[in-house]
Amino acid sequence: MSQYQLPYEDKRGFTNCLLCAIGGDGANMAAKLLFKLGAKYLNLDGAYDAKYGSEKKGTPTDVSLKLCYYGTPVLESGPNNTPNVLVVFREGLIKQLGLNKGLQENATVIVNTTRSADEIRDELNLHSGTIYTIDADTIAAKTHSRLNMPMMAMLAHVLKFPEENVKHAIEDTWPKAAAINLAAYEASVTESASKKFEADGKYELVMPAEVKSPIGYCNMLNGGIIDARTHSTIVKNNSNARFNEPPVFDAECCINCAKCLTVCPDPGAISWKDGKMIGVDLTYCKGCMRCIEVCPLTKKGKALTNPEDVEVAQ
Repeated sequence: MSQYQLPYEDKRGFTNCLLCAIGGDGANMAAKLLFKLGAKYLNLDGAYDAKYGSEKKGTPTDVSLKLCYYGTPVLESGPNNTPNVLVVFREGLIKQLGLNKGLQENATVIVNTTRSADEIRDELNLHSGTIYTIDADTIAAKTHSRLNMPMMAMLAHVLKFPEENVKHAIEDTWPKAAAINLAAYEASVTESASKKFEADGKYELVMPAEVKSPIGYCNMLNGGIIDARTHSTIVKNNSNARFNEPPVFDAECCINCAKCLTVCPDPGAISWKDGKMIGVDLTYCKGCMRCIEVCPLTKKGKALTNPEDVEVAQ
């Protein structure tokens, strides 16, 4: 029997973790590895849930990880709406997604940021708990790892998973990248900062958001067909997930070859009218810059360019 102790236990015996990121950050893989590690080495059970349909790079996504002692009845699955531990891969998601909703008293929050814990508390409206701040982007860049490695390392640290088990899992999962991933793991804990906030009345606990689906068995069409005219993302604003400035469009240089359309991961980001490109829709563009890579260079120049290159040229 493992001597491991869960850091939190709700009334059903679970420690609830919620990882908020955007597609491509690797949150799914990070949570999946920790869940496997807990079951294999620490005699834990629980439930795991990833928001599917988020594979498209730049789309907001979340992953739920529920851990409990082996033998605890696991009676539910699905996303966490009352997390004890919140892991934020992109700080811009805090306000946009209202990540304080349902966050429990004395929660632990891990945020990829260069700002202070006090600033993050005010951004999150945290009632009480401990905030860990870590510049995961810089750690990933200098170790040549990925963003999910330092974030996973901090979550493993907060959960008090034995270091030797975590390192073994990293080596076993990524044998060819073990050295760089272990370097990112080591840097994460030593380069992070934390601060505890008491329940001082500055912010109230916020009830979890109600999850209501616009479609169900009562309004589903015959045969299970979804009416795209009613149930679609056409009016959804995804600008909160943008991780770069959008490309600069020069209509004078555009030859309307449509190569940008073939690589754009978000239909609607490239605006067309009467067979011609007319601009970039900021509601959908995530700044992935794939369109810039395929945009042909003509005598007049490229129609789509990186805004950073434009600033340098000026």
